Amino acid sequence: MNIYLRILKYMRPYWLKLAIAIVCMVIFAAANAALAYLIGPAMSVLFSGDMAARLPHLLALPFHLFAAPAERMRVIVPLAIVVIAVIKGLSSYGNTYYMGYVGQGVISDLRSDLYAHVLRLPLGYFTSNPTGGLTSRLTLDVNMLQKSTADALADSLKQSLTVIALIVIIIGMDWRFALVASLSFPVAIYPAIKLGRLMKKVSKKGQVTMGTMSSLLHEAISGVRIVKAFSMEDYESKRFEKENERFTKYSIKAIKVKGVSTPLMETVGAFGFAVTILYAAYRITSGTLTPEAFISFFAAVVMLYQPIKALNGVHLNVQQGLASAVRIFEVMDVPVEPVGEEGTAELRGFKDSIEFKGVDFSYGSVSVLKDINLRVRKGERIAVVGTSGAGKTTFVNLIPRFYDTTAGGVFIDGEDIRDMTLKSLRAQIAIVSQDVILFNDTAKNNIAYGDPKKAEEDVREAAIAANAHGFISRLPAGYDTVVGERGMKLSGGEKQRVSIARAILKNAPILIMDEATSSLDTESEYEVEKGLDNLMKNRTVFVIAHRLSTVKNADRIIVLSGGMIAESGTHEELLRRGGEYSRLYTMQFQGLKEGMA
Repeated sequence: MNIYLRILKYMRPYWLKLAIAIVCMVIFAAANAALAYLIGPAMSVLFSGDMAARLPHLLALPFHLFAAPAERMRVIVPLAIVVIAVIKGLSSYGNTYYMGYVGQGVISDLRSDLYAHVLRLPLGYFTSNPTGGLTSRLTLDVNMLQKSTADALADSLKQSLTVIALIVIIIGMDWRFALVASLSFPVAIYPAIKLGRLMKKVSKKGQVTMGTMSSLLHEAISGVRIVKAFSMEDYESKRFEKENERFTKYSIKAIKVKGVSTPLMETVGAFGFAVTILYAAYRITSGTLTPEAFISFFAAVVMLYQPIKALNGVHLNVQQGLASAVRIFEVMDVPVEPVGEEGTAELRGFKDSIEFKGVDFSYGSVSVLKDINLRVRKGERIAVVGTSGAGKTTFVNLIPRFYDTTAGGVFIDGEDIRDMTLKSLRAQIAIVSQDVILFNDTAKNNIAYGDPKKAEEDVREAAIAANAHGFISRLPAGYDTVVGERGMKLSGGEKQRVSIARAILKNAPILIMDEATSSLDTESEYEVEKGLDNLMKNRTVFVIAHRLSTVKNADRIIVLSGGMIAESGTHEELLRRGGEYSRLYTMQFQGLKEGMA
């Protein structure tokens, strides 16, 4: 029920259109019942002049009120059928349009909320949840949910009101007859519920499998160069085929459920019809039921079975939609970043220092950083080195609060960063990493990312400072050239220079560089370092580098080992101590000499 309430919450902004749609449904149901009501009088018009005298009291009432002769009734009844049919058609259109509007609005709002929520999830969430699975929830699951909003809600209300209107007509005609005709309905309730539960279970498994397929597809396409380089096309195809077959299996199970549902309802309906006909034959033989009344009653019963059958189909669609809703709200229920409450203080600038006080950090039960104490003065250039897994990237990720400390805290100018708004904190930080992220947009928009209203002159100056203006100018459309997904149209060094220009344009006082040149060749590194020199001027810089030759000029080098600060000092000081840094440097220098030999 909670899922239903959460879906209905999204309908509040559309209450007026929803109300109009419901009114149209009521009119449609009444018109449908009126058509059934007129079948008997229409037969009487055809076969008897003394129509009103031969009808049951309820049916004869409107004709007694008009006191119209049989000749006029032959005109009035067909005309009434036409008018009611037009009213039914118009109300059906109104219901379809307004409910469709509501449904599309709800789906659009939910999709936007889900996307916005995903972007605000903690960074750790994305390390354990593949991109393809999240994409599947944003697309497939949201579309499937539409069946339990626009389509299912419209159908369920429309068919339910039609059933109610026809039941009123049937009971009004002959309540005993109505009781006999409805004997078969309770028989269908239990299997309908069981089939609905089975449909929900199968649908959820199918959607989970589709998420896995989306992940495989995303991985293979984004890493297609590696796939081809290792001739793994067949391997990736088989992985996808396995999940595809699993998805097909669940889809066929869903088809089976729907396939069983329809003949089951028809069989129950046939049983009801058979009992109704036997009872009608008995009543007509005994003289307690006229043929005209039976025709109206039988027409109403026939019309009643159709919406009941439709409701069964709606029930199955709702279960499919609810399986999607569960998956969607699972994501919506994940707390957004940060894990703790976001502060309210605005960080207006950086004046003095960044300080780590007794900082611990753990991924679950795995300890990564332990008792980190460090004070970095404004304008200082800090290099963070250590073996793989020492916690270097995690250490710098604590500054923009990509992760929250497990113990202790990070302070800027004496204020705990947890007391600051994330937006104001991150506005003071620029990041250049080894894994350059560019978007399928123009070079200009990639540089101006974060502030698309920046003037072209500012973008150009940032590109010049990043040593990127030359190659951008040579692109087919210059700064308006679309660089492709993840910058696929650019070389590694060119992508890195665009990301440096982006950081220069942001003009943040704190800079984090995570292995910014480690994947580049010597020539590209030389071009990139020109831009990096301009970027680092007058900024407080944290540099992570495996190449120890690139950190010689740092004001201070921090050596992380086992999640702790093992050493701290300048390049010369650390070499003289003969500790961890000296060992790492000697290993790299020896490896370089062997490679040159």
